[in-house]
Amino acid sequence: MTKKTILGWIAGSMVISACHDSKSPDKLSSTEQQSYPQMKNASWLLGSWVRISEQHSASETWIKENDSTYTAESYILANNDTIFYETAILEWRNNEMHLIVKPKGQNDDQAVSFRMTSKEGSPLIFENPQHDFPTTIVYTRIGSDSLLAQISGISQGKNKTIDFPFRKSTSADLK
Repeated sequence: MTKKTILGWIAGSMVISACHDSKSPDKLSSTEQQSYPQMKNASWLLGSWVRISEQHSASETWIKENDSTYTAESYILANNDTIFYETAILEWRNNEMHLIVKPKGQNDDQAVSFRMTSKEGSPLIFENPQHDFPTTIVYTRIGSDSLLAQISGISQGKNKTIDFPFRKSTSADLK
C-alpha cells in the first residue's frame, strides 16, 4: 500500500468516526443510562404549594434541577415578616433518596440529611433517628391539588407531630 492510500484510509476512518453519534445507547456512561424512578415517583411534589390562615401564610416551591435532584424553598410569613425560612434538596445519591433540609437559624445553619425509608409512591417518608427534632418528615399526596407535610419526633420527652396541609398555588394566591 502506498502512503497516499494509508492516509486516505486514516482520513476516511476519522470522518466516519466524527460523523458517528458519540451518544448512541452503546456509548452512554452508566450515569447517563441511569434512570431515577424514585425521583419520578416524587414528581408530584413539583410546583408551588401554599397554606394560608388568619395567623400566617406559608409557601413551599419545588423545582426540578435535573433527573436526580429537586430543590425547594419554604417560608412562613406573619404580618409580612418572614418567621421561618428553609431550603431543601431531594436527591438520589448512593442508590438512596435523601431529603436534605437547611432551616435558617437552626442546627448552626448546617444542613440535615434524612434518608427515604418508604417504598415507591406516596407517602414519602424520610428519617434521621440521630437528629433531635424532627426525626421523621413525611409528604403525603392528598390529591392532585393538595398535600400534607408532617414532621414528628420526640420533643421535650414527648412524642410530637406537626401537620402542614398545603394546596397547589393558583394565580389568585399571588394577589
